[in-house]
Amino acid sequence: MIILKTRISLYARCAWTLVRTVFIKIFNFGAFSSSVKEDFSASASISIKNGGKMKLGAGIHARRNVVFEADGGTLEIGGGCFFNNGSMIVAKKNVSIGSRVSFGPNVLVYDHDHDIHCGEKIHDSGFVTAAVSIGDDVWVGANSVILRGSVLGKGCVVGAGSVIKGTYPPYAVIIQKREQTVTERRNIEEKEVDTFV
Repeated sequence: MIILKTRISLYARCAWTLVRTVFIKIFNFGAFSSSVKEDFSASASISIKNGGKMKLGAGIHARRNVVFEADGGTLEIGGGCFFNNGSMIVAKKNVSIGSRVSFGPNVLVYDHDHDIHCGEKIHDSGFVTAAVSIGDDVWVGANSVILRGSVLGKGCVVGAGSVIKGTYPPYAVIIQKREQTVTERRNIEEKEVDTFV
């Protein structure tokens, strides 16, 4: 019974993805290409605007609240990739993701930053862009952020909670350790005793 429910759910998601993909292709003619073999949650979002382009390989699996956005840039994702809940990829210049890449929950990929040195208010500052490239067979742990200009070679592993900026060779394991400081709060009961003394 459980297997039957799982299969029905998969078929329903694939059918919904197919219908949605057809509509996106119609409204973004020439700017969007995708395989019919995709598995996207109903809450996953595909957005193409400001002359952006998007190319999706076959067999991409996107869970709840995943966002793919080509906002003036080009977003290319290879086949067989997995995007866990809440992941977001935004391309204002170019984001290229290889095949069989796996993202943990809430992974963010941006090929742009606000131009904080332009002398304008942040809202009016515009953006500084640099392409992001992620090779085949990369695994990115939960809550990681990949910033503009980053290059992850084939087979890299990124530990959870990492902030990636720079170029990493193939098969690198990137773990960012943070120094931990533990202090003790003043006990509430002690504070109450002090106020009545």
